[in-house]
Amino acid sequence: MAELTAPREDAPVPKLSEREVVAYLKAHADFLSRHPDLLETIELRHKAGSAVSLIEKQVDMLRAKNQRLEDRMQRLVEAARDNERRTQSVQRLARTLIRAPSLAAVAAGLAKCLREDFGIEEVFVGVMAGQFKRHDIEGIHPLDPDGRLVRTFENFFRTRLIECGPLPEDRARLLFPKAASPVQSAAIVPLEKEKSLGMLALGSADPLRFQPRQGKLFLELTADLVAAAIRARL
Repeated sequence: MAELTAPREDAPVPKLSEREVVAYLKAHADFLSRHPDLLETIELRHKAGSAVSLIEKQVDMLRAKNQRLEDRMQRLVEAARDNERRTQSVQRLARTLIRAPSLAAVAAGLAKCLREDFGIEEVFVGVMAGQFKRHDIEGIHPLDPDGRLVRTFENFFRTRLIECGPLPEDRARLLFPKAASPVQSAAIVPLEKEKSLGMLALGSADPLRFQPRQGKLFLELTADLVAAAIRARL
């Protein structure tokens, strides 16, 4: 489109459509900078009827954009800090399990770390009875293939996939009979998925603590650490 020039006094004023005006301004992005007086004379009407100059509108838009960027940056910073805390907590859990002198210490250390560092109130560790038959270690339970618990969680043991979400009351009582508060949600994680060593169940009184679409990386890592600690002491 040709550069706009002032028409002769005796020439008819050309009629431009809005589309042509928009196209021209897009093609000449510096037009308003070459005519700064227009910024204060052009008005933008609100639905309420008040008007602001174009430059005031631009300032408001820039402020809103800046606020969105600041909010996004704050969320990224908070996520980074949360990941750093989580990494430190996982490292502490790993050290605790590695240094545990016995299976009883593994169970106690696991429950302590998960409660203090991750806010997980209840922990259940089950090991298949073919590899673990003791009943005297608090926190670690033998799993009878024909027992009620294994039959109740038949689908989990068949698929060996992590299950997260609300936990029915009957299953909560089965896994966490001594829970101080009713368990509302849980994560059920396989131990040694390929070898089917057993299961790790984490329970919470918060119904939203574990959800079906949550990330599984922490759960998988925790299960790997627990399985390695148990396997080394069987």
